[in-house]
Amino acid sequence: MNKREIVVFASRALAFYLLVWASMELTYLPEKLMSLHHYRSRLDTGLATPSIDYFISCEQVGIGLLLLRITILLVLVFAFWTCAPWVERFLMPQLEEGNQKSES
Repeated sequence: MNKREIVVFASRALAFYLLVWASMELTYLPEKLMSLHHYRSRLDTGLATPSIDYFISCEQVGIGLLLLRITILLVLVFAFWTCAPWVERFLMPQLEEGNQKSES
């Protein structure tokens, strides 16, 4: 295996890890949506307390951040799977000119 193949292998392994992470994050979405539905239904039935608005706002922010986190992870999965040039530089940085001469 040459260096390029090793970098592609490592990049795809990281992509798989990030995909699993995004999948795990996705499992929290139904819980958040059910909680938001619960608080909104209490608001609609007239059983609301002053704290219901706060809980609804918290759930909306939580859902938004969860979706943002999932989106970022999926973008990173795509970038690592295709082994974009910046990923290759990240996984295998080039040595500086001074370091190469001292190691030779």
